[in-house]
Amino acid sequence: MRFETYGDAAETLLFPLGYGNDPDHEHVRWLLDRLAERYTVHVGVLPTDMTDFEADYRRPTERYATGLDVDAVLSHSTGGLIAAHLPLSARRVYLSPWWGMSFDALGTLLFPLVRRLPVRFRLLPTGAEASDLGDLKSPDESAEDADFVSPAFISEIHRAQSTLPAFRPGSVVFCSLSDRVVSVRAVGDRAPVESVRLYDGGHEFFSSSGREAVLDDVLAALRGGPRAVQGPGPTG
Repeated sequence: MRFETYGDAAETLLFPLGYGNDPDHEHVRWLLDRLAERYTVHVGVLPTDMTDFEADYRRPTERYATGLDVDAVLSHSTGGLIAAHLPLSARRVYLSPWWGMSFDALGTLLFPLVRRLPVRFRLLPTGAEASDLGDLKSPDESAEDADFVSPAFISEIHRAQSTLPAFRPGSVVFCSLSDRVVSVRAVGDRAPVESVRLYDGGHEFFSSSGREAVLDDVLAALRGGPRAVQGPGPTG
């Protein structure tokens, strides 16, 4: 993993990004610039060729966090899967966490076979369109090597999803019911309703119209937890 730092505020925010996200992307940078007005933001950029969740994702993030005095943890998508496994006491806010697979009927049938293939080559298309991520997202705003994943990647993600620790009280999850990238049901199965904040948009709130209003709630949640966002309900 690669780590970068933005801002120089007194409070420290650890922020593992989602798969394929990069600080150079327009809408990711929009979010980082605003977070950096209040926090020193330590951003974790995920390698796209992961074949071992612990070695490639969780342990590097945990080692990096050990040297910080972390006040809060923000995470997005795959980063939310990593953050859920970290043994940190800081408040956590999850943006569309990848806690479960999202499949159509054919994908559900093929998944058990695919994840057992001993293949590390990235030959499986992710299937995510720019419109699934947000209405502001341009098709060229993604990592060049993030369009395909390997069966080994899928197997490791599924293993990490299957061994998630219990949901930590005081955490907040932001998600959209129209998310086609990750399983919204997995969020509902893990997080109590009072800890879930819905918004109108795609998988990336920061690439969706109405993101300014959602960001206000994200910042409030980082400071005050579930009570700060007035419970579930669409916004933006």
